[in-house]
This record gives sequence, structure tokens and C-alpha cells, in this order.
Amino acid sequence: MNVPFTLECDLERRICASPEWQAGAVWGKPRPGHGEGPVIRHVADVLANVDLQATTPEERQALRLIALIHDNFKYRIDATQPRVGENHHAMRARRFAERYLSDASLLDIIELHDAAYHCWRVGHLTANWTRAEARAERLLARLGAAWSLYLRFYRCDNATPFKAHAPVAWFERFLRARGYAVPEAPGGAHGSDTFTARR
Repeated sequence: MNVPFTLECDLERRICASPEWQAGAVWGKPRPGHGEGPVIRHVADVLANVDLQATTPEERQALRLIALIHDNFKYRIDATQPRVGENHHAMRARRFAERYLSDASLLDIIELHDAAYHCWRVGHLTANWTRAEARAERLLARLGAAWSLYLRFYRCDNATPFKAHAPVAWFERFLRARGYAVPEAPGGAHGSDTFTARR
């Protein structure tokens, strides 16, 4: 399978050689939050953002691995069942990643990559920002020291043409209000101002 980006190491090549990964990469039509259509086009956008966000070669490698896997298992979701637990695309992505990765932080970020968005969405749709913040507190407790890598990936994932910037801006304000040393995002590293109803 030809991919619209360069694979940089044997691990990336093994991941992308998987028939399961390839099936997920070509899945998807233009939809809210993903006007680019197939997942592989979104992955290409996220990988381009990684080059802006990463601060070290090690961080760049970690962000690339997360990017390659995070959305590739939407095609495996049973649409007749609630999208929770093992039937959530992020959990399915984590299960796939467990075959290739042993770093618990990377696996957690793959599983939780949309969690900050869902925290924001609770506040946005219900105006119950206390509930949204409580949910975000639980996310941070789960992430522990990996919160900064999570934030960098969250920025990479959302600084694409079809995603709204508001969820990222809210999460950054939330972190700063709690004393986290949130680095400034690179200039222009944000998505659109359009509300995204679904991931």
C-alpha cells in the first residue's frame, strides 16, 4: 500500500504493513470533523503537525506512532452498539497498538486521544462546565506525567482544517488554571472555528 507520507523506521513499516491497519487507513468519507474523508489523509495532516509540535527526536517518534494508529480502527466499530469500552475506536486502536508498543503512556494516549474533546463537549452542550472540568481532572489523573505529550498530540490531532480550535483552547486554559506549565503552540497551529459535532 502506498501511503502519502514517509515511513521512517522498521516499526512504522511493520504497523502500516498490517492488513488491519490498511483497511482502516482507506476507510471514511467526508464527515463532520473529517472533511478530508479517508483516515489516511487525516493521519498525513497529523504527521505534518507533529513536525511542528515535537521538541525532541524522541518526542517526535512517539507522536508519530500515536498518529499512525489513533484513528485507524473506526471501521471496526459496531454501529448498532454504543461507542463505549471495547466498541470505541480509540480502544480498538489501543488493542492493535499493544501488539507493537510496550510504553504504557503511548498506549494510554492512543486510548484517550479524544477524551479532552469529550470533556469540552460536555460543557459546550450542557453548559455544565463544572462537570466538564471534573471529567478533565480524571483524565489528568489517568495521564500522570504523560499530560504534556498528550497535549502535544491533542494539538497535532486538532490542528487540521476540519476540526474546531475551541476544544483545544479550553483544555489549555483548564491546564493553566491548575498550574500546569503549558507551552505556547506554534503560530497558526489550530483548526477551524467551526463546531465539530462528532469525531
